[in-house]
Amino acid sequence: MSYRVKRIDPYWFKHPILPIAVFLGAALALGAGFANKPPVAILGALIAAAAILISTRPAITGTVMLLGFLGGLVTFVISPNSSNAALSAMQKAMSVGFYTLFYAVLTEGALLLLAVVYNFFAAISSLGGLSLELEDEGGTEE
Repeated sequence: MSYRVKRIDPYWFKHPILPIAVFLGAALALGAGFANKPPVAILGALIAAAAILISTRPAITGTVMLLGFLGGLVTFVISPNSSNAALSAMQKAMSVGFYTLFYAVLTEGALLLLAVVYNFFAAISSLGGLSLELEDEGGTEE
């Protein structure tokens, strides 16, 4: 059996306010960062991050967070560089947590953008998208 993937759908909630929240939160964070207003920049970043995490399916979020957690463990606990080696246990735990969160938000944002771009090009191209060839297992159900 051969199937063609016309559209990638990584979205959990598809409410139109979520992309607007990502855009406005990122713009607020960047603008406040340039204006040297850290609390407002943090609020904007949190709005954008929450909208990205809400937009993506939980299985994708869990997978990406696990990868981020493992990356944070390697970076800060298992084989820290010279600047990370002097951190206390609490600082290392906080570093792993923030690394996990930042990795999840950035990776999911990239995946959502990739899905939008792929869906756009698959829709306008006469060649279609990815092709999957699946074969039947051949077993009988009992």
